Amino acid sequence: MKSNLSVFLFLLVILCMLVGCNRPILMSMGTSPMPVYHEPRWSGEQDKKWVVSADAFVGPYGEGLNVREVFSLGGDLSVMYRFWNPLFVQAAFAGTAGDLKFGCSDIPCTEEYGTWIDKHDQKYSFWTLQERVLLGSDFVLGDLVQLGLGAGVQFFQADGQYEKEREKLEKMDLADNANGKNEIYPVVSYWIGVNLGNHARYGVIKSEVVLAVSDDVPDDAVMTGGLLYYHPSGFHGGYSFSAQMGFVLQVGKSFSF
Repeated sequence: MKSNLSVFLFLLVILCMLVGCNRPILMSMGTSPMPVYHEPRWSGEQDKKWVVSADAFVGPYGEGLNVREVFSLGGDLSVMYRFWNPLFVQAAFAGTAGDLKFGCSDIPCTEEYGTWIDKHDQKYSFWTLQERVLLGSDFVLGDLVQLGLGAGVQFFQADGQYEKEREKLEKMDLADNANGKNEIYPVVSYWIGVNLGNHARYGVIKSEVVLAVSDDVPDDAVMTGGLLYYHPSGFHGGYSFSAQMGFVLQVGKSFSF
């Protein structure tokens, strides 16, 4: 047993010498785009230019970049105005709060950071506020498939124990922070949906992806995606996944007029 452990430690040292043991990268919990999606097109909506939508969501247990056991709870409000078919503009606001533990998904992490995690294996609170403005267009092909594309900007503000702790870790040279607590990023959104029945009589199943693009964050983009069901009555719900908060369950109601 001891010999196996010695071999493992020796190989770990060799690996660190070859590829380097990395200081982990930490991101604000406001980095990932909010789970706010585009209301599908409905039959006869040409006379209805406004859509107001509200959602509640919960992430019971998620994993993100160097964070783990993420619990999140929040809500959002969005307003869409269709000013000229097929063009629309959407403004959205969301608030999220929760707690998490620090982790190490950048492999291999430094020994110093691993030691710090062992000594601070506890929950840290966080909260975020996010705002987004999106300009886009959407289409229905053959009364069956819905397609759309949008682009805009996302703002976020974040704070809490997690945000303060990651600043301390950077000052201690144990971690690198990809961004601050207040940022603005360009965002791109695209979606595809399927109408259930003629003129979506039984609703729409829709998948949408939102990307926040920045040179500061890893891989130059942070993604939030969702698979949702929309009922003609305005009720909707489904599943989202986020780069920082893992999976999120949500339910909401839209009003068109």
